[in-house]
Amino acid sequence: MNIQLTISLLASDRPDTLKKCLDSLSPFLKKLNSELIVVFTGKEQETLEIIRQYTSHIIPFTWCDDFSAARNAGLNEASGEWFLYIDDDEWFEDPGEIIQFFQGGEYRHYRSAFYVVRNYTDWSGKKYADAHVGRMCCLTPETRFVNRIHEFLQPFSEPEKMFRSFVHHYGYAEKEDVRGNASKFDRNIPLLLKQYKEHPNTQNCMQLVQEYQSVDEFDTAVRYCRQGLKLGEKDVRIGACELWMQVRLPILLSSSGHPEEALKEGERLLMHPRTLEVGQAHLHAISANLCWELKEYQKGLSHVRRYHEKMRYLEKHPDKADRQHGATVTYESAKKRAVSAYVAGLLFVSETDEWHRIKEILSWMPWDQEDQVSPQYGNLEKWKWSHPQQKETILEGYSALRTGNPYVTLQKALWAEDKHLSAEAEDYYRLCISDCPEGFLYQLAELAARNKFSLEPLLEEITIETWDECTKVLAEHTKTSDMPGFLENLRPGMQRYPICIWRLEQRFLEKILLKQAMGMPELAEPLKQYCDSVAAEAETLYRSELLNEPDHYALPYQYKFTSAIKTVLEHLEKENYQACIPLLEKAVRVFPEMSSVIGKLSNHIEEKLQTPQPVSEEFELLGRQVKQMLYGLIEHEQWQEA
Repeated sequence: MNIQLTISLLASDRPDTLKKCLDSLSPFLKKLNSELIVVFTGKEQETLEIIRQYTSHIIPFTWCDDFSAARNAGLNEASGEWFLYIDDDEWFEDPGEIIQFFQGGEYRHYRSAFYVVRNYTDWSGKKYADAHVGRMCCLTPETRFVNRIHEFLQPFSEPEKMFRSFVHHYGYAEKEDVRGNASKFDRNIPLLLKQYKEHPNTQNCMQLVQEYQSVDEFDTAVRYCRQGLKLGEKDVRIGACELWMQVRLPILLSSSGHPEEALKEGERLLMHPRTLEVGQAHLHAISANLCWELKEYQKGLSHVRRYHEKMRYLEKHPDKADRQHGATVTYESAKKRAVSAYVAGLLFVSETDEWHRIKEILSWMPWDQEDQVSPQYGNLEKWKWSHPQQKETILEGYSALRTGNPYVTLQKALWAEDKHLSAEAEDYYRLCISDCPEGFLYQLAELAARNKFSLEPLLEEITIETWDECTKVLAEHTKTSDMPGFLENLRPGMQRYPICIWRLEQRFLEKILLKQAMGMPELAEPLKQYCDSVAAEAETLYRSELLNEPDHYALPYQYKFTSAIKTVLEHLEKENYQACIPLLEKAVRVFPEMSSVIGKLSNHIEEKLQTPQPVSEEFELLGRQVKQMLYGLIEHEQWQEA
């Protein structure tokens, strides 16, 4: 039986990723007439033992600083109709699409194929760039690997199949490490320069650009990028490397501190007959961002519109979208530029006073791609609040959108509130509850307070820790004069969550105590309310025998503070001033952020004592403690508390 597919793996001594790689190749070996060849450049017996669990076809290879030689060692023994190669620090997420390509016979209609390498730039796996790589082809007697470094297959014939199947690759995660970059650069650059001297082509120019860019030598990278584009023009066919360098050139110029030249080159390339639609989409998005930097707002708006037009064209011509690719420059990566481009479009609209375009640009945003849109919520909020006179127009734009995006739903609730559509606002409010964007919980609480909506459905969905964070933001955003009304509007809709009421009340009272210029006796009333609120919460959560020991380690610092302050207030009523001093010392130790309040109490006590003698040692000690706490807050940059 003919072998459909030969898989060739270049393996060194990386047992951790090697196991993942081999496991991901197992479905090919089980479901297809296929073979696995491992070219082994390592030395460890442990690595060989792992490989032998998957294949007996192992080719020992002594490393000679030539990747093509190593790859060709595996290629020379391949007997499949097709050939696929992979590295031992990569592994397929799901090879099902490629397996079906062979099982269904589709492979007979193609000569080569690309799969995706997902290159992670951090170890969390959240930051990555996808690149289509040509690593599969129909085997012919002429098929060979070329280039000592950054090797590739030749010939690589059309028609080409583009797969969405991807392999994970963390080899670039050390990109954040400058020393790691420099080490790779020192290893790679002599080989690449020699290779370029022997074969001055677009492939080698592209690799040189990537290397110099990796160590921030942007001027040199620009030089090779320009040279690569000149070499590319000699070819009839517009290749992947040329496409990549067309998009990279303005980025490099901008990185080297020349945004004007970057915009000029980007616009020149947009007019160039060799720039394909995918490249044009990228260049329009890049140019839009450069226009914002250069304050060319009208031109920037034009680039945003042209970007949108190119993307719609490619959407209607998927064959072109698939064929036009160059490493990380693809239709898919052009789509990922949409959010930043359209946010820039909204900024341009506000600068050019073309507010009638708001609805249109908002409708272009890929709202259903929340992982891409959510990082821009902060910028969208800043933009909205920077133009209060256009609030109605902006909210009107959101109200027309047909999407379940939670941020948009919140804007629709605000729009309905603005239009006095209370029932509609409450419906949107309830939709937001189950899927509130991170950082916007406080806006839902504010909406509920203004309209007397019940907060209980929201409190059912969140933890007390989340509510605590929300109360801090609410305290920052609410004027002290509005706090009593805010609380009264929310209380009826929070009856089943008394702890949440107390927590919000405490944050409000803390702001009143710390921010308002109050002395005694005005300070006494909010202090008493604060003590009562903390005590009420503690009595709900803790046994009475524990509360009778206010210094117990298990009790929260707020309770320890208020138990001392409550006693101080009692002593003040009885004019027992001397007894207050040790209690204030204790209070400042357990809750240093309240040192300004304690300072006001101590000043009041000092005035009441009305003694002509020097201040007592106890007061001097208390004063030093308050100052020490103050210095500590300043040292840790806790400016508000200080």
